[in-house]
Amino acid sequence: MSDDKALHLVLDLRQKEEDKALEMWTDAKNSVINFQRQIEQLVQFEQIYVNEMQNKSLNGLDMMTFNSYQQFIDKLAKIKLRQEAGLVQLQQQEVRAKDNYLDKQKQRKIIESLLEKHKRDRLLKEAKAEQKLADDIVSSKQARILMERKS
Repeated sequence: MSDDKALHLVLDLRQKEEDKALEMWTDAKNSVINFQRQIEQLVQFEQIYVNEMQNKSLNGLDMMTFNSYQQFIDKLAKIKLRQEAGLVQLQQQEVRAKDNYLDKQKQRKIIESLLEKHKRDRLLKEAKAEQKLADDIVSSKQARILMERKS
């Protein structure tokens, strides 16, 4: 029984670790989603400028304005590349957070299984003890009956 108390304490600890790991995984997933949205916005922003440059070039665009558009679009492309590299890192962090969560979940389930096994073993011992007591009572009654017949 004291083993079960210790296991319940360990189970509580494992549950808290699992909850914290889930929170970290959720935060990592949200970071990935937000970063993906930022990259999508950059792509949209870049497309707006490309379209604007193309529209203005139909009416004639001086070289300085064209170069300004091109430089800005190039800057956006470089930023997008850096963001995509950052996204890869965030996705790796998300995978590590997920793996950590699954590991914590597994540890908790192991403790729960152990507690369940202890409970089944205890119930089995109690059932055997009750059966033994019932057998002893029956044996003792039988012995009394036999002794009374002999008397």
